[in-house]
Amino acid sequence: MNVIIDASLPGIGFYHHQAKTGVSRVAEQLVKGLFESDKVRLSLAAPTHQAETMRYARETFGAQAPPLINRPGEQRRAKFENALLDPFAPQSLPSKIIRQVFYRTQKALNKEQARFSADLIPNGAIYHSPFFAIPDDIGRMPHIRKVLTVHDLIPIHHPEWFPAGERAVKDAIQTLPKDAHVVTVSEATKVDFCQFTGFDPARVTPIHLAASPALFYPVTDPAQIRATQQRFGLGDEPYLLSLATLEPRKNLDHLIRCFVQLAESGSLPPDVKLVLVGTKGWKMDQVLNEIAKKESIRSRLIFTGFVPDDDLAAVYSGALAFIYPSLFEGFGLPPLEAMQCGLPVITSNVSSLPEVVGDAAIQVSPTDTDALAQAMLTVVRSAGLRKELATKALQRAQLFSWERFTSEHIRLYQKL
Repeated sequence: MNVIIDASLPGIGFYHHQAKTGVSRVAEQLVKGLFESDKVRLSLAAPTHQAETMRYARETFGAQAPPLINRPGEQRRAKFENALLDPFAPQSLPSKIIRQVFYRTQKALNKEQARFSADLIPNGAIYHSPFFAIPDDIGRMPHIRKVLTVHDLIPIHHPEWFPAGERAVKDAIQTLPKDAHVVTVSEATKVDFCQFTGFDPARVTPIHLAASPALFYPVTDPAQIRATQQRFGLGDEPYLLSLATLEPRKNLDHLIRCFVQLAESGSLPPDVKLVLVGTKGWKMDQVLNEIAKKESIRSRLIFTGFVPDDDLAAVYSGALAFIYPSLFEGFGLPPLEAMQCGLPVITSNVSSLPEVVGDAAIQVSPTDTDALAQAMLTVVRSAGLRKELATKALQRAQLFSWERFTSEHIRLYQKL
């Protein structure tokens, strides 16, 4: 099968490692999985960021990198830009300046968006965009089968959670060709998408995500855990863990207030801390300012900021439990990552999260303060419960894999 994947998202991530999101990682996994399959002849497309996408492919796959289907002129320009970029590290200042010059030039010439030619795409090929809108050129080609992945409809349902606006999801849905097929990352997202759009459910296939076994696994070496904890200022005390961008949807203000309530009441042992891993989003200043007024509580809250992938398993494995009270998820990778590390999990009972954790985690309403506080207290106090939940978590996590993710995509392509 000839399969074309829009790889512009991994291309962007190649230059912005700290800004990599879950959808970027999913796109990378899809590209890598299909590249390794003997059932697929893989090509890549770059509707935007052609140079970045080309370099991502070259650095990831070497001489065997899948070819781009972009027009020859666009590819020559991208190769020229990369020739200038090659001497510099992707995150260096010269690299940023060069890329900015090319970006502004393309914008001034109104050539930010690539154009695709039907004669460069094999008849019957499958074009799959793992996030961005399917390009208009592709949408108008009747000989191309189109697939779009919809991760969630959160920016549509809750635009107030996205201060700068989140156009990508809206654009992808609004411009979706009528003959396209849709992949969702959960059954919950499929239901939500079909109810919102009226799209034919028979043309929507849920395919679950997974957590990388190379990155998320139980770390059993106490020295490795201690060294990682020291590196990120976690100390030697026991801690509860949460991992998410500090933004309203993740409901971390609710988590923090529940923790503060338990700490001030003396219900929690005085050495237990709450560790929050992730970059600071928006609307968190008020909560953080409230915390800053209480020195005794502030010392028990640790904000690590960004933690590299290679250190996450040790951070997970060193925690008492993982807490994820999100208000809305298309899938919910962090709880699965935590379960794969053998960690007890407390999470919300809404959207896709019950679909991910099953009976292997404690589920509570994301707005019920007493329920979350009680769940945290119970897990901290009971080593037996933590052991039971950890065992269930590891068993549950085995149901998800990137191999299964790839094979289900290939089966869908075959049906198309």
